[in-house]
Amino acid sequence: MNHSIGIDVGKAELVACIRASDGKTAIPAPFPNSIIGLKKLIVHFSKNNIGTDDPILLESTGPYHWKAARTLTDKGYLVKVANPLHTKQMARHSIRKRKTDKVDAGHLSFLASQEYGYRFVETEEMARKKALVRHYWKLRLTATNHSIHERYLKEYRGIGTHSISDLILKKCEKLKQEIIDEWDKGNDVKYLDSIPGLTPFLAITILAELLPIQRFERIDQIIAYAGLDPSVKQTGGKKGAHGAISKRGSPTLREALFLAAFGSFSKQPMKTLYDRYKARGLHHNTILCIIGRKILRIAVSLLKKRRMFDPRKLSAVHHLTGT
Repeated sequence: MNHSIGIDVGKAELVACIRASDGKTAIPAPFPNSIIGLKKLIVHFSKNNIGTDDPILLESTGPYHWKAARTLTDKGYLVKVANPLHTKQMARHSIRKRKTDKVDAGHLSFLASQEYGYRFVETEEMARKKALVRHYWKLRLTATNHSIHERYLKEYRGIGTHSISDLILKKCEKLKQEIIDEWDKGNDVKYLDSIPGLTPFLAITILAELLPIQRFERIDQIIAYAGLDPSVKQTGGKKGAHGAISKRGSPTLREALFLAAFGSFSKQPMKTLYDRYKARGLHHNTILCIIGRKILRIAVSLLKKRRMFDPRKLSAVHHLTGT
């Protein structure tokens, strides 16, 4: 009998729920989210005859799920990661409105039986590099917020001697250079850096957010991960209407793509694309979102084909499709 396992991950505790192929669910079992707790979890799986082909699904919860996912993967188990939004939606649609660790583990075990989630393949080095890139963007956001508040203090309260935004920005520039030096050892960054409008650091940010790219099966999943997919509203069998972008997924990737689009819309070959949509009456920001999706598609293609950007091929596609 095959099994599917859901693990609800918390800072201090893991709750594992085993679901048999006949739909029967075992009693959820709690374990400490620690090295000792993970060892006990593996023994629990062994006692319940969990095989290496049985899917184990965890919520993506940043640092809390990573150690468990990495440990189980290293032990040969089939570990997958799910978006926490799905378990929240399942709890929201529940009649009893119950959301506990045990209930969430049961929901995850059901999703695992439906082959939901992407396979966990992230290494410790990938996680460390991604965390450092995200740390830079958080520092930049902190510096921006402080700068806005300091401007208010200076203009309206006459206080201008307690600025720390400049110090944070200096730290950001030093950190950026360290990140660039660390990533400047492979060809992946060079592939993305060849796209017009992308700086080396924007290329690194996009690459850090996409890796491991094998977790995505289709390009539409990557666009949705960036939050650049349009929302759709349909009712009563009528034709669906597209709304604003969903803004779900990675805000870091979305910001990097927006900056890349802003830096490329005045350069060829993106300028031709921008002018074509501008002639249709589209707003500037809407066109930047379209160019951001285009850059993302190009980046994924370059990474998979292992080649530099060729503007002639993009121009040929635009000529044939008229887009």
